Amino acid sequence: MNKQELIRQLAEETGFKERQVRLMIDCFIRKTMAAVAADQMMVLQNFGTFRSVWQVERPGRNPKTGEPKTILSRYTVKFRPGNAFLKALNDDK
Repeated sequence: MNKQELIRQLAEETGFKERQVRLMIDCFIRKTMAAVAADQMMVLQNFGTFRSVWQVERPGRNPKTGEPKTILSRYTVKFRPGNAFLKALNDDK
């Protein structure tokens, strides 16, 4: 599912206009990015948690040439699914 499909489905389910749903989703994304960038966790009960993690410099390789290369230190985002999310994923199995 891509963003436009999500907007369409949410608009159908809620009765809001697609334009309104798009604004809410865009706002949610901006607020999530700002919180994680400010080193805060974004916790959504029963869904999961987004948090920033510092990755230290490490050795790597260029996948095309196999040439060794250093991967620089940087922040990245980790997502940990909540219990309800994991349960929903595994109920059908």
